[in-house]
Amino acid sequence: MKLVFFGTPEFAVPTLNALHDSDHEILGVVTSPDRKSGRGLKVKSSAIKKCSEKYGLPIYEPESTRSNQLHSTLKQINPDIYVVVAYKILPESILNIPNKGAVNLHASLLPKYRGAAPVNHAILNGDAEIGLSTFLIQKKVDTGDLLFQHSMQIDNTITTGEALSKLSLIGAELIIKTLTALAENNIKPLKQDSEKATYAPKIGVEDCKINWLKTADSIHNQIRAFSPKPGAFTFYNDKRVKLFGSKVLRNTSSASLIPGQIEYADSIFKIGTATEPIQITNIQIEGKKMLPVDQFILGFPRITGGCFD
Repeated sequence: MKLVFFGTPEFAVPTLNALHDSDHEILGVVTSPDRKSGRGLKVKSSAIKKCSEKYGLPIYEPESTRSNQLHSTLKQINPDIYVVVAYKILPESILNIPNKGAVNLHASLLPKYRGAAPVNHAILNGDAEIGLSTFLIQKKVDTGDLLFQHSMQIDNTITTGEALSKLSLIGAELIIKTLTALAENNIKPLKQDSEKATYAPKIGVEDCKINWLKTADSIHNQIRAFSPKPGAFTFYNDKRVKLFGSKVLRNTSSASLIPGQIEYADSIFKIGTATEPIQITNIQIEGKKMLPVDQFILGFPRITGGCFD
């Protein structure tokens, strides 16, 4: 089929690679415009733009999906279908252009975790199963009829970054399977049961702030849910500190730590919670790069015995 691909982050790259290597024809790629970011405000292109440039694909970078220019361009291209992976909401005027509609790859087992951050919320909730869905896009976000799904079991050590990396590769295969079935007209879309829907809204700053009065398991899930980005954080002497690489220390013989209290001994960095202490392997203090705890402690030796806010 002739298609237009919509996507921006690294998660979408394996799907674009798979489509390029398939029998389907990519007529163009729509992605987010270049942005200034980082300390030096350097202009950065999206992962999908870089991938598209490698293949010499036509690239469109609209500021808004409602631009008349984008609409007229897509009408002129006249694709059979859209493939959408981690992109903005598309208006009906654009969705109505391809005769076979638009297929979305979503990182959850819909109708569970509709929204912008499904994997973050699944890990935050301590789920043992995550997954992927392909569906036909409708006006209301993540409500379209289901095509294929794939589930994946995870343990309580995996981070969002690790999960997304694995899901992105599986998702590429799922999109190819989906397009093949649609091209051959041998799949019957299945309506979602909206009564079973749960939601995974965009992550906010307060979601990432650690409350040391919570259980060790809850804090551990929070740290891995926001790793590597945006990072679960706490404060020490009014400086924001991001924590990575957590582990719940069960049946520990260390002295009882009050919530937020820090102990560093035998190369183990421990923090008290409402239940067991947790161990941290990497720390990033505000304005500095991430460091392993044994290097971090060299610059902040007095932190041990102190407390995170």
